[in-house]
Amino acid sequence: MTGSSSKIWDTYSGSPIHSFPHNHIVRSVALSPTSSHLLTGGQEKKVRIFDLNRPDAEPDFLCDNGILSHDGMVKSVVWIGDHTGVTAGEDGKIKWWDLRTRNLTTTLTFPGPITSMEWSAPTQRLVVTSGSTVGFIPGLPSANDMHTLTLPYIPSSASIHPILQDRFVTGNSGDEWVRVHGMDGEEREVLKGHHGPVHCVEYSPDGEMYASGSAMSRHRRQGSSSNPPRSPSPPTLTYHHPTLLPIPTPALVESVAGAAHYSGVKLEQEPPLKHRRSSHDYGENHTQLKPSHQRILDDLQELYGCRPTQEIFERTWHPDAVFEDPLSLCRGYSEYAAQWYAMSKLFSASKTLLIRVMSSTHSPNRLVFSLSQEYTYRVLHRKKTIHSVVVVDLDEDEKIVKMVDQWNGKDLPRWHGAHFLRVANAKLVPWLSKLPHAIRYCVIRLYLNPCTYDARLRNDIQKVE
Repeated sequence: MTGSSSKIWDTYSGSPIHSFPHNHIVRSVALSPTSSHLLTGGQEKKVRIFDLNRPDAEPDFLCDNGILSHDGMVKSVVWIGDHTGVTAGEDGKIKWWDLRTRNLTTTLTFPGPITSMEWSAPTQRLVVTSGSTVGFIPGLPSANDMHTLTLPYIPSSASIHPILQDRFVTGNSGDEWVRVHGMDGEEREVLKGHHGPVHCVEYSPDGEMYASGSAMSRHRRQGSSSNPPRSPSPPTLTYHHPTLLPIPTPALVESVAGAAHYSGVKLEQEPPLKHRRSSHDYGENHTQLKPSHQRILDDLQELYGCRPTQEIFERTWHPDAVFEDPLSLCRGYSEYAAQWYAMSKLFSASKTLLIRVMSSTHSPNRLVFSLSQEYTYRVLHRKKTIHSVVVVDLDEDEKIVKMVDQWNGKDLPRWHGAHFLRVANAKLVPWLSKLPHAIRYCVIRLYLNPCTYDARLRNDIQKVE
């Protein structure tokens, strides 16, 4: 959208392919699933549908009682399925259209103007804000399935978590904060970082982060009124990266929420391996384990049980996969396999106390589960329980390309030097696995308890040498 026109762009070159002129400001656009048609709406109170196979042809209009689509500005248009368009306007109405006949089929009226509407394809719901109300409406409206909440402020935009579906994030044009709420309306998090009203928020498709956008204010914030006004600043976009809280119980699993946030564009450190994407997974039950993921989970349980085999790695892991936990950052078979084999040397027993699937999806091809595992040290005979949140990314061949094990649901360490130590540990473990058994035993004893470097341990090492 560029003012009073909508444009189709080449995403590779950044060049416009075609421009569709309008007589006033365009506020919302939506492409059909096949990218063959375009819906637009805005200040004119009209909704147009363009045929992208005939870009120079005149558009059709979706009209209700004359030449207008709404009695107020059209705030949002979305495309649902192959033949349904949904529009929302400042007249407080949400309208469903049959795009084959261009006819209005259903209308839902809110008490106040609609301020935002998004289509959440994974949850098959529209998320609508109107006044202080947030509504979650099925794609095909049903009064029985509609869920609304009244918040203590007026949200400008809302977005539901696409995977967990148990929370939503909001912006607020009345302040500079981003809030995370549970589906019961309970406020879970308040995040700061903008310097002006927050006009839009949205979760990423995988639910790992959410972005918020604002228009920076013309003047400095309160407390700096003595300073002269500054020139308008450009809009800002903030990415919020949720962190997972400790997960000792299933109830707490349901309440993990966004926490830390940062500003700026998220950069990939290395090109990701290919993931399988699908356009047919909308509406799937994300907490039900997919059949193709059952084998992955079974094999990982064997590894966590200190029972690694070559067959598991050949069957389940990509040779160039990445494995991360708080102690190591492994790249490639030689590094990640050594970690699992080392566990069987370090622990005499490993027992699964609790395992629970949090998410199992094909788009993205990802398995997320919580795990409580009790380990018994082989040397010290002490027991240690670790509660983990494990995120497994798979390629199109159902092989692991990346696996992240977050102990106690916490972010991986980011303090100065942590990355170096984790990489070094990934290099050290394969080297130790090549040492004679007796030296490995001595090194492990020293690693577990540096105070044990006494005369007896020194004699053990000298005997090996």
